[in-house]
Amino acid sequence: MPKPDVLLGEDSRTGMLRGFESVGRLMALTLGPIGGNIANERDVSREVEILRDAATAARRIIELPDVRENPGAMLMRHIVWNVREQVGDGSATAAVIAHALATEMQRVIAAGANAMIVKRGVERGLRTAVKALDELAMPLEGEENIAAVATAAVGDAEIGKVLGEIFDVLGPHANVVIVPYVATYHDRVYREGARFRGGYVSPYLLNDETRRMAVLEDVHIVVADMNFNTAESAANLLEQVLAAGGKNLFVICKLCSDKAIGVFSANNDRKKVFSSVATLKPIGDARRGTFENIAIITGAQSLNDKMGLRPDQITIHDLGRADRVVVEKEAFTIIGGKGDPRTRQKRIQDLRERARTTLDPEEREVCRELLTNFSEGVAELRIGALTSQERAQLTEIAEQAIKTVTAGMESGVVPGGGAAYLACIPDVNALEASGDEAFGFQIVARVLEEPLRRIAANSNVHPPLALAEAQAQGAGYGLDARTGNIVNMLEEGIVDPAIVARRALEHGVSGALMLLTTDALVIHRKPKESVEP
Repeated sequence: MPKPDVLLGEDSRTGMLRGFESVGRLMALTLGPIGGNIANERDVSREVEILRDAATAARRIIELPDVRENPGAMLMRHIVWNVREQVGDGSATAAVIAHALATEMQRVIAAGANAMIVKRGVERGLRTAVKALDELAMPLEGEENIAAVATAAVGDAEIGKVLGEIFDVLGPHANVVIVPYVATYHDRVYREGARFRGGYVSPYLLNDETRRMAVLEDVHIVVADMNFNTAESAANLLEQVLAAGGKNLFVICKLCSDKAIGVFSANNDRKKVFSSVATLKPIGDARRGTFENIAIITGAQSLNDKMGLRPDQITIHDLGRADRVVVEKEAFTIIGGKGDPRTRQKRIQDLRERARTTLDPEEREVCRELLTNFSEGVAELRIGALTSQERAQLTEIAEQAIKTVTAGMESGVVPGGGAAYLACIPDVNALEASGDEAFGFQIVARVLEEPLRRIAANSNVHPPLALAEAQAQGAGYGLDARTGNIVNMLEEGIVDPAIVARRALEHGVSGALMLLTTDALVIHRKPKESVEP
């Protein structure tokens, strides 16, 4: 086995910083509504795809040729994708912040400052800036404002308008399912359905690898708080569904062993009956009640270990049905359950009565949680396009917009376009310290200017001029990249979700600090490749 190389001290940081900055500069090109496109040639098809999203562009980077630069590039890639996964937007902003902080901090360290003391100052400055951001947040309300946030996140006004209506109708916790649409426009349909906290047990039981989910149509559903430990238990379910003429199976259970997963996965490859398996996150009474709710919604039997029934004894009569099931990592959604409406209504009445009469606050909270399974509707966002490739791109855009709007409705919004960061600078400048720690405050204040500077540069506006005019106008003013004018961002509807602005700042600063406080780098001659940032 080849021995790894070990680089220490400045030697370890120099190469990493080059890779970090290379990817950071690339991601910065996409920031703002007039950001540039990135052309990427796919190795297999030799086709060129045009990317406008920093996170997608970062995911296309598998490895840099220089082994010293590659770890820094992968760190930037990780920062960018993490922000995207958490809040749906802010990837390019995080890259710009991380790149700026690394550059500024490296400059003062090279001049002789103590890296750990500067780091302490940066962390204090970050806490102050985050607190100021939280104080700026305002509620996100109204169809037009919601549509503006969605449009700003993805640059597609039509998707933004539809999402504005959906979230205005269903509220901040709207369950939105994206479906392909045979048309050249987008539409929405509201249906009965429910979303449950849980997720798939194995990535091998997904049929949409790009979006990391399983989408099942006209599906048979097993609702069993049981352990599926044997291959026979899985084979029995597949045989039951196949005999009934079914094409899709969804299993909700307590535990699914590797043997059972292997049977489900092998059968998926044969394309006879496609199956996916999920577990529930609630515990205790909430868990038992959720199993009962799903059974009522789908018309299934709520099975458990105490019934004396083994998993390999389940019959087709124990299964429920639904029009559509979408299984994701953290939740699954059931649409168009075939349960008896009268049984469903009686369950709702019973839960309401228990919530009203119980003296136990925990039981009351459980009842309220269980009631949400019946009260929440599901919106189908139908994405239309001329080609399947275009539809896939628009679907990814819509998913990003949904995350961003949800984050905005939960956390509120702040002035967009980097204006919120500018408003935090006075609070950072007011901090008192001496020596190298003061350099940390100054670095944070300088980094808070960078998103607006980058947006101006991408819009062919002179960055120092745009920055000076925005700061002269006061808090909340920034650059409208489409017109080139300095405006009140809130009045113009240019806003960012507060949690997006916060996560981009926190992840960008954290990643840069990690890079610049690294004292050793181990370089493996044959590193393991991964498409997961």
